Amino acid sequence: MHPTWELPLEQESALILTPCPGTKDVGLAQSIAQLKQQGVRVVVTALSQQEMDEKGVSSLADEVESAGLQWLHAPIEDDCAPDEAFTKRWRHIAPVIHGVLSQGGKVALHCMGGSGRTGLLAAHVLLEKGWALDEIINQVQALRPGAFTKTIQLEYIRQQASKS
Repeated sequence: MHPTWELPLEQESALILTPCPGTKDVGLAQSIAQLKQQGVRVVVTALSQQEMDEKGVSSLADEVESAGLQWLHAPIEDDCAPDEAFTKRWRHIAPVIHGVLSQGGKVALHCMGGSGRTGLLAAHVLLEKGWALDEIINQVQALRPGAFTKTIQLEYIRQQASKS
């Protein structure tokens, strides 16, 4: 089994926090099939294409789409805060994510290990849903204790929360 952690939202919707499919002793296609079986409709990747290539999952986007799921790419450099390119891309993908969640669907969020950048993705979604930052940090860290442990990422998400 590919490891996943579910953060339930309203109705039947949820965020699925996970390490990169195909990197935890379970093949890429099998990992994606498992996500689909869990009800995931969209997979959001915070890895760069170079990271996917280096980890042997360069076909991630194609595998996700061939499984009938939607793939969204929102790269964030490891151990860093999102940059302006992320912000521009997020404006286009956030409505897709919220649309799936509003229909009771599930969205998988992942980086390499499923904590740092994955936590940032989850925080963006939850801030946009009106959650308080303290609640976001508590809920995400309950599932992924490694989330929000980098000072630069914590400062970034606090700054985002102050804009909400």
